[in-house]
Amino acid sequence: MAVWNDRWFGGQAMPQHYFPQHMIGNAQSIAEDWLFDSTFRCVLTEWVSTNEADEVMGGLLWSGFGLRGQPAKRVAPKPVLVRLLFSEPHPSTTAELRERMREYFARAVREWIQALQQHGSSLQIAQ
Repeated sequence: MAVWNDRWFGGQAMPQHYFPQHMIGNAQSIAEDWLFDSTFRCVLTEWVSTNEADEVMGGLLWSGFGLRGQPAKRVAPKPVLVRLLFSEPHPSTTAELRERMREYFARAVREWIQALQQHGSSLQIAQ
């Protein structure tokens, strides 16, 4: 596994990334647009309340998840933006960026459902 992956799961400081700086703002903007978009939230509300879906979206996009009582350790899924920063090759256009983020979001949702089924109420948004 990559160093960044091990550090992320271990709750450690992340290594330097080489994601193009000019694309980071675009990725943040896309994530912010998705935060309250019903297209992205509808699957979540099949598993949690609408209010909880707000927090879960933040976890899926930015912060990730951990288990209650284990604050220094994270569990899958890795958030979209973290995976985006450290996965290569990096997208070179906004269209590629959006598509890659959709792929990572779909993966994160699948992994979140698995984690929710496995850990139940012990699963929480990482701090």
